[in-house]
Amino acid sequence: MAGYDKFQTDMAKGRFTFPVAILICLLLRIITGNEWQDVINLLVCALTAYLLIEINTAFTLIRTRSTLHVSFYIFLSTTCLFLHSFQYAVFVPLAFLIATSQLFSSYESPYPAGSIFHAFFFIGLGSLLFPQLLYFVPLFYLGMISFRSLSLKSFFAGLTGLCMPYWLFFGYAFYYDKMNLFYHPLQELIHFQPISYGTLGMDRIISCGIITLISLVSSVHYFHVSYLDKVRTRIFLSFLITVEAWIYLLGILQPQHFDILLQMQIIVGSILTGHLFTLTHNRFTGIFFIITFVLLIVLTIYNLWMQFFNS
Repeated sequence: MAGYDKFQTDMAKGRFTFPVAILICLLLRIITGNEWQDVINLLVCALTAYLLIEINTAFTLIRTRSTLHVSFYIFLSTTCLFLHSFQYAVFVPLAFLIATSQLFSSYESPYPAGSIFHAFFFIGLGSLLFPQLLYFVPLFYLGMISFRSLSLKSFFAGLTGLCMPYWLFFGYAFYYDKMNLFYHPLQELIHFQPISYGTLGMDRIISCGIITLISLVSSVHYFHVSYLDKVRTRIFLSFLITVEAWIYLLGILQPQHFDILLQMQIIVGSILTGHLFTLTHNRFTGIFFIITFVLLIVLTIYNLWMQFFNS
């Protein structure tokens, strides 16, 4: 076994990769933490990581025991230091992940309405904080066709779940005479700002570039080895690749939502990258894993430098 291949195997299946990723995460967040609200970001990150483990266990996205995809998520979400500042929209990627998990649960289910209702409920709930999350609704309905869970009953179950958070929010806004709060998400949904990348700093651009490079290579390479997975896994991962492409498109058209979209991209990209490096071992993946490892170290150092010495 070549040295680069052995290094990839040890990192992908080793016992210490996940604990080391957690340790680095805690260390960086302690160093860069400024406010007590940053703890909420850490808790959301931990819960998202736990859900990634549960989703892989439930749906076998990676057909062997591995926590590499979770390690990638923890490290990427931590090394992007500009994502540590607290904002209410930090819950949006978590809601999206739960919705995706519920959608996966509907795969060839004889009674998919319950899972579909919960999937769209969390989409609606997340859209109260980030209205543009509603742009993913068509993808979910298309996904239901691939998952063989689309029927008249499940279609209306999705609509009901999507409207439920708004129905509850309407009752709150009407009772307390704050209807402007209810209209705000709907107004934001149809409000398109001019496309401008001037507000994005170099740390965001470089971070996005490296993450996009890694996840795109993982996505493209997956199509060459997808035949090794079961049909169900291929459908799940193909859906995630479609979601990833949609996130890229929204990021290009609405760069003002860069931070939230990048967090969603990190979740999807981590699964695809973990799948690549855990299951494929050849000269290409061995070398690319080393390149990825070096890029992430350089990215961490650069973002630390930008925060402490270039502010």
